[in-house]
Amino acid sequence: MLYLHVISSNMKKNLLLYIFCALIISSCVNKRDLSQNTVVAHILSQPDGLHPYNNNSVMRSYIFAYTQKTLLGLDMESLEYFPDLIKEMPTSSDDNKTFFFELKDNITWDDGSKLTGKDIEFSTKIMLCHLTNNSQIRPIYNSVIESVNVDPSNPLKFNMRALDVNWTAKTILGGIYIQQKSHWDPTGIFDNITFDQLLSRTFEETEEIVDWFNKFNHADNGFKPENLKGLGPYFVDEWEPSQYIILSRKDSTNKNWDNTSNSSRNSGSLKINWWGENDSSVYNQQYPEKIIFKVIKEDASSYLALKNQEIDVTTNIGTVKLMKLQEREYFNNNYDSDFLNRYGISYIGLNMKPDGIKFKPFFVDQRVRRAVAYMVPIDEIIEVMMHGKATRQTANISPLKKTYNDTLKLIPLNIEKAKKLLTEAGWIDTDGDNIRDKMINGVKTPFEFKFSYMSSPASKEVVLMMKESMYKAGIVAEPTPMDFSLFYKNAGDHKFDAMLAGWGNSAAYSNPMQLWHTSSWVNKGSNFCGFGDAYSDALIEEANTTLDYKTHRDALLKLQAKIYEDQPYVFLYCSKRKFAMHKRFDNRGMYFEFPGVIM
Repeated sequence: MLYLHVISSNMKKNLLLYIFCALIISSCVNKRDLSQNTVVAHILSQPDGLHPYNNNSVMRSYIFAYTQKTLLGLDMESLEYFPDLIKEMPTSSDDNKTFFFELKDNITWDDGSKLTGKDIEFSTKIMLCHLTNNSQIRPIYNSVIESVNVDPSNPLKFNMRALDVNWTAKTILGGIYIQQKSHWDPTGIFDNITFDQLLSRTFEETEEIVDWFNKFNHADNGFKPENLKGLGPYFVDEWEPSQYIILSRKDSTNKNWDNTSNSSRNSGSLKINWWGENDSSVYNQQYPEKIIFKVIKEDASSYLALKNQEIDVTTNIGTVKLMKLQEREYFNNNYDSDFLNRYGISYIGLNMKPDGIKFKPFFVDQRVRRAVAYMVPIDEIIEVMMHGKATRQTANISPLKKTYNDTLKLIPLNIEKAKKLLTEAGWIDTDGDNIRDKMINGVKTPFEFKFSYMSSPASKEVVLMMKESMYKAGIVAEPTPMDFSLFYKNAGDHKFDAMLAGWGNSAAYSNPMQLWHTSSWVNKGSNFCGFGDAYSDALIEEANTTLDYKTHRDALLKLQAKIYEDQPYVFLYCSKRKFAMHKRFDNRGMYFEFPGVIM
């Protein structure tokens, strides 16, 4: 309140106060103790949550690399799977439907109890159950997994039975973050619930079960540090919303982390023994005492943070800012930096199945969707906004992969072609206002749609460039910025006209079930646009239900061609990942695979 008063009463006084505060802040930044074994990592936004199953942002995955564990890992250098919580890669039965696992015998939870097959069985049940709020990713798992069965004579051994032969069956369990059964289900509610029951449409939802899931799905389990438990080498020590998330090393005595409540945190010191302390894998090392994920949204702020050595690692700084820093001797003396290719796509998603009331049927016609592709100045965006540090692509699979369909042609900017297609689809400017219109259900409807995007300066500039180009063809894109949570919720609920978005990806097989199968639209999964028919579903199932590489690849090539033709997405580009890593740390590896670094 005092600050606001100063602004209104004395601008000169305010300016002096601002300069004074800036100098103090600057001096504090410059005095950061760089001898501390703490990594400060730059992120653009906080995760949508750190719930073990219900959140789905890139930032969540970044943090989970240090707080959670899966049975298998994907090595960022070799791009091969490796056994993480298990002794060796699973073996399979003769019919390739049953896979056998054995856990390492030294893995313990934070309370000292052992990890067993019961934890794997429980985690899988929760992932598959329709009462878990994870509809975005559940189809990947319930389309493959039939059951997990623990060996009655050895609690460290278990098998996973697949519904059928499946391309992903051997590694499917490697995507589930393993949770402690005794923590989440201390009374054994799930002991007598079978996989058949969970996967059945007639699953009886008793009051006890519904109550359990209401508590499990509660937002607190994604945001309160004391609830964010996992098998990783770090725990969430502190979370200041939209500012930072602090992870502390489990074998340190920085703060007390009580396993049952938050009431006694910081009341003393507690050593949490880390099971992987003697593990040779680089993914189980815990060199820094703390990892601080610091939210910096603005490029100018991240630029200053690097200049002042306020952050140690980023893969999120803007292209122009990093290029400018690379011209400075002081930066190059302190940091290694580079631009590297990565797996992922950016796209414009077009709602093919709007409700027709709040969201008009602008993009239900394939000709209109293809017209939009002809309107987008992708090459100019790459040149102006990315300074050439991006690669165009035509399909849903990265060009870095062998299954990429390189026969599909890039769609050029061609406003006249776009106009022709719009006219063919019945969108004509009937009143001379330079905006095309059409009679829809007896109502004259101008082609004016809401263009959603996650709020950031760079995204805003990209959307404005697209808007200007689209207007030349007679349609109006209304930029609609929003935060990640609302953006993602609207996408899942199919409440949008068009959206600018992106998907992170991996060298591992990306099951198209999640993004492209019709069931993933019906169940509000990640098929946001409503793509698909019986033919495309059959291609997805063919790619997934074979062990023959040629059959698998051919199905994926055909699926890409189908998506290209139907145009639910306008595929834009994959920007290069931007790296800056402080030289005071060793092992400064930079990788194509997400997140690109191992801290």
